[in-house]
Amino acid sequence: MYKEISLGAFLTLSACVETSVVPVARNQIIINTSAAPICRGTGAQNVAVKMAAVEALRRGYDRFIITGAAQQNNTGVFQTAPTYATTTTTLNTYGNTGYGYSNTQFGGGNTIVYGTHDASLGVLLLKRGDAGYERGVDAKGVLGEKWKEIAEKGIATC
Repeated sequence: MYKEISLGAFLTLSACVETSVVPVARNQIIINTSAAPICRGTGAQNVAVKMAAVEALRRGYDRFIITGAAQQNNTGVFQTAPTYATTTTTLNTYGNTGYGYSNTQFGGGNTIVYGTHDASLGVLLLKRGDAGYERGVDAKGVLGEKWKEIAEKGIATC
């Protein structure tokens, strides 16, 4: 049952990624990504890098250089109290004497994971002929064969 819950949580939360883009100069942007706890920090970073590639292509650039990066874990976990208790009792009597035991099981408490993993990247966008172009990361290479489709839709999952 635990595996079923984990898979269900993964399927539900894997699409929980938000990204914002802040233009700071003609060829510089800041990418801010918040991802669900299931994505972990590496998932948020991966989405941020892919979104840097997406934004480079959307804005008419070929390559990019990450000029700064930050990451933060804002996740937490808490356990709710049990919501029911079941007690079973076994009693054996022999003459005037009784022997037995009771067992109480508590259940219904849930583990709740909340918060986000956040990543922020400073990105310098580059066109052929720009200083540092040779050192830049190829945006199409980051996105792979389906780069055009991904550039249109963006990244919504980790």
